[in-house]
Amino acid sequence: MSEDEIMILINERNEWLASKLVTSESDMMFAGVVVGNNPGEVWVDDALNPSSALVWSSGLGCFTFMGNANNRAFNQSLAKLIEDEVIPFLKKKDTSYFEFSVDSEDWYSTIYQHIGNRKIDESYQYVYKSIISQHSQVSYDDKIGSFKVVEIDEALMLELDKREINNADFLVNYIKQYWGTVSNYIGKGYGYAALTESNEVASIAVSSAKFQSTHTIGVETLESYRKQGLSSGLVTRLLQTFRDHHIDAWWDCMDSNLASQKTAEKAGLKQAHRYKISWFHF
Repeated sequence: MSEDEIMILINERNEWLASKLVTSESDMMFAGVVVGNNPGEVWVDDALNPSSALVWSSGLGCFTFMGNANNRAFNQSLAKLIEDEVIPFLKKKDTSYFEFSVDSEDWYSTIYQHIGNRKIDESYQYVYKSIISQHSQVSYDDKIGSFKVVEIDEALMLELDKREINNADFLVNYIKQYWGTVSNYIGKGYGYAALTESNEVASIAVSSAKFQSTHTIGVETLESYRKQGLSSGLVTRLLQTFRDHHIDAWWDCMDSNLASQKTAEKAGLKQAHRYKISWFHF
């Protein structure tokens, strides 16, 4: 790969590619993209033997740098990749900023050296985890207050029209954002929804990405139904399902989102680490 050569956009994402790029420090949302479970894009330095990558998560709408941060060929081509491919890619999505994280701190000096004289803004995220070390069983009823709890499974998705759920698109669009298709989610993920007495989806908690035995958790509650315990109630049920299937949980939230942090803690998740998000506008 010459210094003038652009990185390669990988078409096939699989276990082999993940074995080359994903480490114990990797964000599980992006690991799910690399392994092919979740929608996104992966640019690498070498299609046959990749060691460095820029990964886009369609679900998150941002990037991460993975693999070897000291790869001279990759680093020399970084500015060209961002200018010629990434920025046009984002403009097609009506996005005017490049947002990224990194697998290791080593990446920062390289990135700042090659992205030009741009103003970089920063914020922080917290990651909460639950390591499922043993199988346990807790029973729940099918209600949270006046809300009915239903599993988001194949049967529910097939019956959305029959159930006359007024805002079914809220549920379907969320799943498609993180999984690409409903069938992809059905084959790999788990989730629960809270329905109002009028059969409206008020809140959801679902697997939003998958890498090996870890699932990330995605939660969304409509504004008019917040502060009623729906998120923590649904997440608690989802974590029980994870335990039943020996799945580890990964929860990611902004350091400014105290409500999300409290929901994670109330559901029994433990804060694991904090990491930085950076972005610049173009």
